[in-house]
Parts: sequence; structure tokens; C-alpha cells
Amino acid sequence: MRFPLLIVLLTITARLSAQHLGAPPDSLGLDTFYKKYTDAGGIPIVSSEKAPDTALIVARDIVNYMLVKRPDVRATLIQHKARVLVMAQSEMETDLPERRSWKKPTRDDPRLTPGERDNYDKPGGIASMTDREYWNRRARGMGGTVTSCAEENLLGYPGTRYYGENILVHEFSHNIMNALRVCDTTLYREIHVAYDTAKARGLYKGQYAINTVAEYWAEGTQWWFWSNIEFYDGDTRVQTPDELKAYDPVLYHLLERVYLGHHNPADVYYAKNLRPVRRDRRP
Repeated sequence: MRFPLLIVLLTITARLSAQHLGAPPDSLGLDTFYKKYTDAGGIPIVSSEKAPDTALIVARDIVNYMLVKRPDVRATLIQHKARVLVMAQSEMETDLPERRSWKKPTRDDPRLTPGERDNYDKPGGIASMTDREYWNRRARGMGGTVTSCAEENLLGYPGTRYYGENILVHEFSHNIMNALRVCDTTLYREIHVAYDTAKARGLYKGQYAINTVAEYWAEGTQWWFWSNIEFYDGDTRVQTPDELKAYDPVLYHLLERVYLGHHNPADVYYAKNLRPVRRDRRP
């Protein structure tokens, strides 16, 4: 099947099912917190009763477009029971049943940025926070097999945290990279080599992309979809797909092997070049 035809079919399916959000099926075995459900080609999108239907529909359509080129990635995610949780604007990360028991990272956690590690024991640092305080301040979305995202970011509410970049695109790309580890080990290894090379070349200085290989892939995914904040390396700007291609062609061509086009139609931030209210690190 040609990719354009597949996109048309997904679009038609989305339109037909847009009015058919319902309760999560019992077969998912979810907590009763979840009251709303739609399906992204085998990947459940769920929320409490507080999230608007539109947020679930947008999340579903973003996920479908990100996977349109790689049915093997989709199949792997389905096999591993991947799903997406949509927080209402009034909800926090630890309101989600899957996150309620999460513990804050220890000071030797490799995911911490240098600044977080340096300030860990200082007033206001991670050591001074409860587990719930840390995670609720930390993010409006998290990656992994169970990916979370937030209403206000999906629908583009001006003035909200992370306005200007699509956090679901970032977080779900972590899930995609994890799937590549299973279904395309060659590409997965190439991503690691590309990251090591970029780090050795001094690329992305001061940018979250260089923190770990997972963030290298996730930030790159956002730039691929023209849905990230701008980054300057000296006078060199990176925000558009073409700018990413010129700055880090190796990463660009790796992304090209996973994603179809640059314009995800459900992404409200595409090509807007907006400046966010806050520039916190993302998960």
C-alpha cells in the first residue's frame, strides 16, 4: 500500500470514529480513573472524564501519523501494550494511576541534567521535594510504553507551560525508539553511533538533545516535525527540518527512515516558530 493512500484511509477512519469515543474496554484492564477511550490503530488513547474529547482525538491523530511509515514499529508497540494517557489541564502527572507510586530520582540518576545534579541538595533542589512535588513540577507528559501528555499542550492554549512545542511528539518518540530496539536493531544501533558522533563533534551544546541518546532522538523528532523550540549553536539556528538537515544530516536521515512527511496535520505547533513561556527540560 502506498503511504499517501494509507494516510487517506487513516484520515477517513479518524473522521468516522471522531464521534465514537467511549469507555475503555474491559479487556484493557485499566483503573476506573479512565472514563474516555479512542483507538490509534491498536494503541489505546485514554483519559479521565475531565479531558475534552478533542484532546483525545488530536492525540490519536498525532500517534497515527507518527507511525504511518513503520507498521513494524506499530506492531511492536501493540505487542508491548503501549498506550497514551491524556491529562486534563486540571490534572497532574501523579493523578494518573500509573504514576501515583513514582519516586523522585536519586542524585546519581543518569537522566539528571548537570544543573539538576549540582543543585540536588540545595534549597529548592530535588532533595527538598516530595515524590509527588517532583513529578508534578517536572513534566506535563512522560515517555515510555505508557506515554502521557496534556490537554493544554495538545490543543495549544497560549500562555501555558510548553506552549510552542508538541510534548506528545517528543514523548511518543521515546516509545518509538524503544520499539526500534526490538524491530530494527540496525537502526537502533545507528542512532547510538550518531549520538556519540554528535557529542564528540560538540554539537547541541547546552541543548537538552545532548543529555542522552534518547533525548537526542526525541528532540530531533520534534525538529523533524517542525514542532520544537529554536536552538542556536553560535549563529547557526535549528528549528525547521531543513535547518536540522544542514546541522546534523546523520540524525536527519535516520529520522527519515522512520517518519513520513514533516507536517503532522494534528499538530497545532507545526511551522509556527513560537517561543515558549518556559524552557524547562523535557522527560
